[in-house]
Amino acid sequence: MRTSVCIALAALSLSATVHAQDTFADAFWQFRAHAGFDFSSGYYGAAKATEIVYLPVTLQAAKGPWTLKATVPWIRVSGPALLIDGAGEATAGVRSTGAASGIGDINLSATYALEQFYNQGLLIDLTGRVKAPTASFTKGLGTGEWDGAVQVDVAKTVGGTGPGTFMPFATIGYRLTGDPTGFFLRNVLYGSLGLQYTWSDIVTTGASYDFRQAAIRAAVDPEEATGYVNIRLGQDWSGNVYGVVGLSRNSPTAGGGVVLTYKWR
Repeated sequence: MRTSVCIALAALSLSATVHAQDTFADAFWQFRAHAGFDFSSGYYGAAKATEIVYLPVTLQAAKGPWTLKATVPWIRVSGPALLIDGAGEATAGVRSTGAASGIGDINLSATYALEQFYNQGLLIDLTGRVKAPTASFTKGLGTGEWDGAVQVDVAKTVGGTGPGTFMPFATIGYRLTGDPTGFFLRNVLYGSLGLQYTWSDIVTTGASYDFRQAAIRAAVDPEEATGYVNIRLGQDWSGNVYGVVGLSRNSPTAGGGVVLTYKWR
């Protein structure tokens, strides 16, 4: 879901201002916890809208160039839709009507940062991700299959590392979709292009265009636009608020959410 994307964007913001000069991070493990709320609604080609509520909890551990994450979500899907090509990492299966809820798919990821480029204001992350099929396929909460993905994130700070800094960023990735019963899915390319601006030591804003190939060849490719505000709430807390607008028939009509992050010192 979009919460994972906004966690990554918030991490880029922190990296641009802190990580390049924080040698403490190279010697000891640092831990963060993220809790999010995400809501989206769309028709996905059906006559009635499908609504998704997604509540993830993410634990993150970072040391030197490595960042490890584990996300355990709760999800509720109501209304009819074929959501294998729906928005986000937690793709849902089939529902003809009604509603269902329960634990979603667990996502595990490992990211390696190319720190040698930090002194040039260039942030390059290499990420591998695995989705464990813990969500129920029969309830329409998940595909019931393992997924995997690899991706590259690139960002460049322009104008320093503090207030007044612009940061264009881009992501390109490739996802292995698995083989759920009754579906013939293809592996897909996905990515995003965006721009972030740091207003102060407290407030950062940004926007991105996100795209993905449809896993079903005959389906329309999902496309979305996202805007977000990241707010530093203190030395240990930060918050991210975002909104999403769908740009294709295979995307949510609209959505949004909140992510709260706590950092152990």
